[in-house]
Amino acid sequence: MIIKASQRSGARNLANHLANTQDNDHVTLYEIRGLAGQSLHAALLEIDAVSKGTQCQQPLFSVSFNPPQDADVKQGQFDAAFAKLEQKLGLTDQPRVVVFHEKEGRRHCHVVWSRIDVDNMRAINMSHFKNKCTEISRELYLDNGWAMPQGLQNKAERDAFQLANSEWQKLKRHGVDPKEIKSLIQKSWQSSDNGESFKQALKDSGLFLARGDKRGFVVVDYTEKVYSLSRHGGIKTKELKTRLGSPDELPSIALTNVRIRNIYTKEMLGKVNSLKNQHKAQMRPYEEQKAALIRKQRQERREQQERHRLKREATMQTVRGRFRKGVMGFFDKVTGKAERLRLIGRKELNAVKAEHAESRHKMIFQHNRERADLQKHIRQNKERQLEERRQLAKTIQQIRAEQRAEQKHDKLRQGFEDSTLDKGRDKPKRDKDGQAINRARKNRRRREPD
Repeated sequence: MIIKASQRSGARNLANHLANTQDNDHVTLYEIRGLAGQSLHAALLEIDAVSKGTQCQQPLFSVSFNPPQDADVKQGQFDAAFAKLEQKLGLTDQPRVVVFHEKEGRRHCHVVWSRIDVDNMRAINMSHFKNKCTEISRELYLDNGWAMPQGLQNKAERDAFQLANSEWQKLKRHGVDPKEIKSLIQKSWQSSDNGESFKQALKDSGLFLARGDKRGFVVVDYTEKVYSLSRHGGIKTKELKTRLGSPDELPSIALTNVRIRNIYTKEMLGKVNSLKNQHKAQMRPYEEQKAALIRKQRQERREQQERHRLKREATMQTVRGRFRKGVMGFFDKVTGKAERLRLIGRKELNAVKAEHAESRHKMIFQHNRERADLQKHIRQNKERQLEERRQLAKTIQQIRAEQRAEQKHDKLRQGFEDSTLDKGRDKPKRDKDGQAINRARKNRRRREPD
């Protein structure tokens, strides 16, 4: 499974992120170890409070475990991955919080360890933890027989599309899907072989190549939002410079915005907004199906949890009922019968626990499969809508090109007509009658005596 880790502070913000049920279908607090707080927020705030006794600025070590999409990963496999990472990084027996997220038919896990060694009141040094996490990821893929991603086999083939969670959330708040931006840029990149063809392919997708304020390559959409080409497109900077050359030759963001306004006029924006509203209406039934499915699944899990609680309590009551009290209970302890009953009861409780774990796993797997089936239809619809938006952007480019060509043709024709009229216009004739009158007056003055 893919392992991503980071040292961080901000316990409250991290707790809010892990408890987010709007972006996740299901959130399960699986374990709180070594902490007095029994809620997610209380546990992480406790780690932060303990760190105040040290000089550590980043007391939280947050790790995400992402198994392959189609893999049926049981809880024991997750626990083994946690233990292996703890041993590798020196976090064994450190306080931790384990949270499972399920989204779009996929299940992944977040584990937050405390870096503070309370015996010595100092932070555990996490040297080279990213390389160690990569090594453990490879080991887990090999141990479980999963197909290893190319990025793990060869670092050079790793996806460069890396956005911080804050950037991702900011784009989502502005109604922008980061995956859609990446898809448009990647398609344009793959369909081009030089800078000019790449620019044209971006324009056909409604994006415009420009020079960033920090001398980097950026793309601007029709709403004048700016995206880093390397970060949002998943393209390495070295590859960009090889194909596109220097960014200094590109227009600035301000000049690009002027060109965008000339292309996306009020009429064109009306077409874009009309298509956007149409797509929202098409997605509404899928959103309703998703909400109904999530409600149903959450209700089923609550009912299962209640059934498990009742059976667990009944089993514990049965085990406790076997122990006699008073003199006979003392006799059972002396003869060893009480110890045998205790072992039998522990075995029965462990069996119930294993049965419940298997039952939970089956339900989780079934729910994820149902959600994945729905997500498949949603994804297909989004891909179709994305292609329609690309076609509209391409059509707008063609319309504006035809309009510019027509305007240029009209200007040339008007200039030709004006020059023709100037050549054919009659020249002003001399006023011969007026000249004769003037000569007669001059002659008369000469003849008159002084």
